Amino acid sequence: MKDPYEILGIQRGASDEEVKKAYRNLSRRYHPDANVNNPNAGEAEEKFKEIQQAYDQIMKEKEHGYGGADFYGSQNTYQQGQTESVEYQAAANYIRNGYFNEAYHVLSEIKERNAIWYYYSAIVQNGLGNQIKALEYARQAIAMEPDNFQYRQLLYQLENGGQWYQTRGNVYGSPIEDASGFCWKLCLINAICNCCCLRPC
Repeated sequence: MKDPYEILGIQRGASDEEVKKAYRNLSRRYHPDANVNNPNAGEAEEKFKEIQQAYDQIMKEKEHGYGGADFYGSQNTYQQGQTESVEYQAAANYIRNGYFNEAYHVLSEIKERNAIWYYYSAIVQNGLGNQIKALEYARQAIAMEPDNFQYRQLLYQLENGGQWYQTRGNVYGSPIEDASGFCWKLCLINAICNCCCLRPC
């Protein structure tokens, strides 16, 4: 993989906001949906995948202070040639940055509605303020994978208005003050760290 900073067109040491802005702009430009009629659509899709990997690598380094370890899951997972895994990665990145509309759009393009789709969609709907739909999706995720603790944890949080997770957020040193903050931290600590590799615990 090339230098992730070079891929995003930013300088090493760029601020979080600069990284997020570059990531968002490039993701929109090279998203498969934006290049349907582009004769170079295949190249655009490869660029889109590269952007997702570069963003994850940069954020991994920023958050954990290392570049070689594989905290979010093996990069091979992202290179299996499966468009859906790339879409889930993009959705997770959007959620982590609070871009729920963009995450919703990415998820709506995924045809196979498996348990992780409902899990991510529940987080997105909560971020968009649609509590009823969020609960519906969280319950569907559990119905499909009843033994998944991650999904049950999400449902508990949603049913209790995020109060339990607010306590968890304080433990992590990041108190959560509103619903949007709850959803953002929910993704950051749970969805991204545990589900980006498409193997939720």
